[in-house]
Amino acid sequence: MSQIIKTLTSGGPIPPNIPTSFLLDDGNSAVPSANVIQVHGVGATTSIGASNEIVVTVINEGFTWNEETTSFSAAIQNGYFCNDALTATLPATKPDLSPLSIGNTIIIYVDTTGAVVIQANTGQSIQVGEGVSSPGGTATCTAGQKGSILEIIFKPSDSTWHVQSSLGSWVTA
Repeated sequence: MSQIIKTLTSGGPIPPNIPTSFLLDDGNSAVPSANVIQVHGVGATTSIGASNEIVVTVINEGFTWNEETTSFSAAIQNGYFCNDALTATLPATKPDLSPLSIGNTIIIYVDTTGAVVIQANTGQSIQVGEGVSSPGGTATCTAGQKGSILEIIFKPSDSTWHVQSSLGSWVTA
């Protein structure tokens, strides 16, 4: 290690056995800036594996679940127990303000006898079976349907939240 440091600090060439770029899973290469590679990600850890490989372990404990009693803005990869009549507004973008991606998912569980309304964001629609809301429209579980569930998945090519699974009666508008 001291030979590498001596070579790098004296301005000499990098030895041929020191990597200068790193192959990523998507086929691209990462080239370190100032000889530092940082691995970022929510729910991931890094460690050293066999042969000095960098191991990134993704920790996925499932969705984050919340209990809601008033209207709220829903977030992707989250589930919600709606404990009172309310409106859940779907996100326009990810928390980092980047566009929604294919497969972004939200689950709504109706745990009230009041009506629960899912409000699409501007330009988005919600498809429940053959029913499709207007752009910026809604899907509503009317009063008295405690136990209804709607799992929706975003598809950017048509700006629509599509139902993965549902229970109960959901009306689109």
